[in-house]
Amino acid sequence: MVEAILTGFMGSGKTTIGKLLARTAHCTHLDLDDLIVKYAKKTINQLFAEQGEKYFRDLETELLVKVLEQPGILSTGGGTIGSVQNRQLLEKNTAPVIYLKTSLDSVICRLHGDNTRPLFQSYAAFFTLYQRRMYAYEQSADFTIITDNKSPARIAEEIQSLLTFEHA
Repeated sequence: MVEAILTGFMGSGKTTIGKLLARTAHCTHLDLDDLIVKYAKKTINQLFAEQGEKYFRDLETELLVKVLEQPGILSTGGGTIGSVQNRQLLEKNTAPVIYLKTSLDSVICRLHGDNTRPLFQSYAAFFTLYQRRMYAYEQSADFTIITDNKSPARIAEEIQSLLTFEHA
C-alpha cells in the first residue's frame, strides 16, 4: 500500500515533492500521470486530443486502483480528485492524503511557458477549473501544506515531519 498520497492543482509540485519524499523514505515514487503515459504509450496531450478527457479520466481511475496497492509515495494528477470515484478510493485507502495548496498566482508563474498541459490554455477556463477543484482538494485532505514561497526541500521536510508524527 502507498505510504502517502499527494494531491493538488497542476503546478503545485506533486511530482517534485513526491520524488524528494521517496528519496528520503528510501521507497518508490509513483506518479499517476507518468503511469498513464507509460500504459497508453502516448503523452497526456495526445490522449486528450485523440481520445478526449473522458477516456483519460477513465484510464486514470483504472490505474489509480492498481497503484494504490503498490508501496511508495504517490503523486496524483491535478484532476484525479475531480472524480467522485477517485475521491472515494483515496478516502478508503489508509495512506494520508496531503494537499499541496498553491495560490493561483503561484501556479500561473510556475506553469508560464508550459504547453504540455492540455487544461492550461485560457486564463478564464483555468481560473474556473482552479476554483472548482479547491473544495475537493480540501475535503479529501488529511493534511494541507501551503507551498507558496517555499522551496521543494522545505515542503518535503514539513510533510516528513507530519508523517513521522503520524507513525510515532
